[in-house]
Amino acid sequence: MKLDWLLYAAGIAVLVIVPGAWHEDSALPEAPPPPGVGEMSLFATFTPFSAGSIINLPSADQRVMTGTAFSLANTGEWIMARQSVAGCPHPFLNIGGNLAVPFKVRDVKGVDGYVVGLTQGAGRALALADPKTVEAGVRGFMPGYPAGVPGEATARYIGNVTLKRAKRGERSETVMAWARAGRTNGIRGDLNKLAGGPVVDDNARAIGIVIKEKPRRGRIYTSTPETLSKLASTTGMKPDFDSEAVITKANYGIVSDTLRREYRVAQVGCIKS
Repeated sequence: MKLDWLLYAAGIAVLVIVPGAWHEDSALPEAPPPPGVGEMSLFATFTPFSAGSIINLPSADQRVMTGTAFSLANTGEWIMARQSVAGCPHPFLNIGGNLAVPFKVRDVKGVDGYVVGLTQGAGRALALADPKTVEAGVRGFMPGYPAGVPGEATARYIGNVTLKRAKRGERSETVMAWARAGRTNGIRGDLNKLAGGPVVDDNARAIGIVIKEKPRRGRIYTSTPETLSKLASTTGMKPDFDSEAVITKANYGIVSDTLRREYRVAQVGCIKS
């Protein structure tokens, strides 16, 4: 019995004391502003998307930004959170200025919280990390659109926990818990619109999918590599990738800007009617 209590105490120490030792604040300057309407119209033909699929967005009161997505295949397959498109009649990827690319949604059997978005073209796919390289203490980087604007966060992996889904009938999910270690300055509120975006390792390889943040606890939750693999296997093709830039706590903002600029990470939105 005494041994059981010692093991329990050791587990608590890992989840509470160790993250405390990792406490840091690797904050970054604000991300550069997105291109304006006029500038983006000049560069629209240079995006990886089919020119015929690009639309003009309606006025701001007719649309809402809902999350983040990342490229799964340069043919036009994107991973995103189901909550980003739930009940949306006209989902789109924001490509800057007043332009967007609509997409269709494909469900994946056995995966509740995530879907695949289908567009005509996409940026180069993110490679997948080897799960064997993901150990407690490893640093992850989360590029996307927190609070609906460009930004990113960094965190250290603590361990896996079970996350209960809010909706009846949805299965509980084993997820990764991360201790937040930094974020873009100027971001107001929580980081929950990073949901659907990637958490990547120091070689820009995707480890998992961002689910949500609990700001008061300083925790960010993401899917496991195993869940990500289930979605990636639906494409029937290997990621198209070259050697990636090394990411550090000093340059993760610059690399995140590049991922957004190359349409490998994109903002998800919804036209209301």
